[in-house]
Amino acid sequence: MTADELISILLKNRGLDSPGLVEAFFHPPNPLDIPLSVVGLSESAVSSAISVINQQLTTNNSIAIYGDYDVDGICSTAIIWETLYGFTKSVFPYIPHRREEGYGLTKTGIDRCLEKGARLIIVVDSGIVAGKAVDYCHSRGCQIIIIDHHEAGSEIPRADAILHTTQTSAAGISWFFIREFLKNRESSFLNHESELLTFAAISVICDLVPLLGINRSLAKWGLSQLNATARPGLLALFSEAGLSPGGIGAYEVGFVIGPRLNAMGRLGHALDSLRLLCTTDSQKAADLAKLLADTNRHRQELTQKSADHALAQFDPLNLPGILMVADSQYDEGIVGLIASKLVEKYYRPAIAVSVGAEVSKASARSVTGFHITEFLRQFPDILTSVGGHSMAAGFSVPTAKLNELKSRIIEISRTAVPDRVLVRNQRIDAQIPAELLGLDLYLRLSDFAPFGLGNPRPVLMSFGMPVNFARRIGTGARHLRFNASGLEAIYFNAPAGLENDLTAADLTYQLDSHTWNGRTNLQLIIRELKSAV
Repeated sequence: MTADELISILLKNRGLDSPGLVEAFFHPPNPLDIPLSVVGLSESAVSSAISVINQQLTTNNSIAIYGDYDVDGICSTAIIWETLYGFTKSVFPYIPHRREEGYGLTKTGIDRCLEKGARLIIVVDSGIVAGKAVDYCHSRGCQIIIIDHHEAGSEIPRADAILHTTQTSAAGISWFFIREFLKNRESSFLNHESELLTFAAISVICDLVPLLGINRSLAKWGLSQLNATARPGLLALFSEAGLSPGGIGAYEVGFVIGPRLNAMGRLGHALDSLRLLCTTDSQKAADLAKLLADTNRHRQELTQKSADHALAQFDPLNLPGILMVADSQYDEGIVGLIASKLVEKYYRPAIAVSVGAEVSKASARSVTGFHITEFLRQFPDILTSVGGHSMAAGFSVPTAKLNELKSRIIEISRTAVPDRVLVRNQRIDAQIPAELLGLDLYLRLSDFAPFGLGNPRPVLMSFGMPVNFARRIGTGARHLRFNASGLEAIYFNAPAGLENDLTAADLTYQLDSHTWNGRTNLQLIIRELKSAV
C-alpha cells in the first residue's frame, strides 16, 4: 500500500467521497463565510433576536446573559457578554451554582437576574425544554431569548426569540449569532468575531460535537486564533498547564484546558472560569489559573475514589444492560465522570446518582447506537428536569423513588438495549506495511487534524512488527514501552505479562509524535497487541 492509497481509504472512511467534500475537509471555509442555512439557523429567528436586543439597547435596559456551568455554557456566555458589553455597560453574566440551583433556566435564577434589574434574559446552552420557566419570566415582565443546541422536547418554549440547532455547540450558535449582530456596526468591532472564535473552538472540541463540516471550520480557524491569543486569562492557563502558544491542538484543548475550565462548575462556581476567560488583568489571570488548576486536581482525586467504588459494584461476567450506581458520597459535580468511567470499563450505558436527602442528582453516559435521553424520557412519572442528547443526559429524581427507578431501568434495559450496541469493536482504518511509517506519512496524517468526534485520529494495523527493549513504566508499572520496527511505542494500561518473550507482534496503533528534553520523535500509541511468535 502507498501513502496515497491510505489517504484515499481514510477519506472514504469519513464519508468524504467527492472532490468538493475533500477540498472542504482539508481547507475548511472561514466561519465568516458560512451561510446561516448551513448552520441550521433561520435568518428570521436571528433577525428577531437582534431586534429584541436592539430594543433593549435603545432604552439602556439591563440584559442578563444566563449561562451554564460547563465549558460550552461558559464559552457561550463569554461570547455574548463580551460582544454586548461593547455596546452597553448594562449587561451582566449569570451562571447558576450547580448545588444551589441545579441545571438550566430556573425560577430562582430568573429571580436573581430580575433583582439585578434585567429586562431581557439571554439563555445560552439551555432553555429549549424550559417552557414553564420561560412563561414565568414573561409573567414578571422580562423578555427572553434562547440559544441552545440540546434536543427539544414535545413543546417549544414561548420565548421572544429562539436560536436552536443540534448541528453545533451552544457557543457555536452564539458565535454565528454575534457575527450577524455585528454586521453593519461600528468599525471598532470588525475583528471582534474572529477573535471570539477561540471560545467557539474550545466549546466544539470539549462538548464532543462531530468535528466535521461547520464544526471543523470553527475548530480549525478557532485553534489558529487560540494559538495567537493575547488574552491574559488564556495565557495564564497555558503557563500553569505547561502549554506553549503555537503548539495547542485539539488534544490540549480537550484534555488539558477543558478539564480545568469544567472543574469550577463541578466543585466551585463556574463564574471563576468565565472571569479567567474574560479578564484583562494579568495578576488576576494568574490567580484564577492557579485556582482552576488546584480545583481540577481535587476533582481528579474525587473522581478516582468514587469511580473505584462504582466499578467495584459490578460483576464483569454478569452485567445488566444499563449500569446504575447511587451513593450519598458521590459529589453531584462528578457523577457524569463516574458514569463515563463505567462506560469506559464495561462498555454499557451508565447512570451515576448523587443521593440527596430529598432530591438526587444524576448523570448518564451512553454508547454509540443507544439514545440515552430518549430512554430516560420513558419515566416522566419519576424523573424531573431530564435533558441531554443521544450520548449524555442529566436528571433529578426524588430520593424516595430512587429504588423504584433502578428496578424499572434494570428490567426495561433487558430488552431496550440491543446486544449489538454492547460490543466494543476496535476501529481500524487500514492495514499497512511497517515500511510506510515515517515522517512523511505522519505529516500527511496531520492534515486530518483537528481530531475529535466524527474525525478520530486514524487507527492503523501492521503485522509481524519486530519488537525489542520492552519495559514497564509509570505508577504501578501499568504501561508498556518498547521499540517496534525502530519506532518508539507506548501501550497505556497494558495487560500484565504481555512483555514476556515478546519479539514480534501484530500491532493496532495510532501514529503520533512525542517530545522529551526538547527532542521530538515519532511514536506509536498502541491500541492492541498480539504476539506474532
